[in-house]
Amino acid sequence: MRRFTMLAFALFVWLAPMTVWAQDQGAPSTDWFHVSWQPGVLPSTIEGLVDNTSPFHAIDVRLQIEGLDAANHRVGVRLVWANDDIAPGGRTSYFTETIPGAVNYRVTVASFELVSEGDVVIDDESGSK
Repeated sequence: MRRFTMLAFALFVWLAPMTVWAQDQGAPSTDWFHVSWQPGVLPSTIEGLVDNTSPFHAIDVRLQIEGLDAANHRVGVRLVWANDDIAPGGRTSYFTETIPGAVNYRVTVASFELVSEGDVVIDDESGSK
C-alpha cells in the first residue's frame, strides 16, 4: 500500500505543472482575431466582420457583444456565433439585434477552436478578453 501511495504522489507531482500550463491559453484570441461592427442594413441590427490572423482554421467562433450607453457603461450583453468557419487569414461576418439603450458596442471573441488538418489545436472556452 505504501508503494502505491508513493507512486500516486509521484505521478501527481509530475502531472500537476502540465495541468497549470495547459490552462494558460487565453492570449491567442486577442492576438489572432480582429472584430469590427457597424449599424446593420436592417433596422435595429448591428453587423460586423471577424478576421482570423492565425495560421489555423477557426471553427465555432463565438462573440460577446456588449452594448454601451453614452457614458460607456454596459447596458446589456449577448453571445452570438460567427456565421461561418474561418480559414487562416480569412474573414467571416456576424449580425444580431441591437441592445436596448446601447449607443456603442464592444465586440470580443468569447470562445473558439483552432483546427490544423482535422485536429483541434486549441479549444478556448476562457471567456471574453
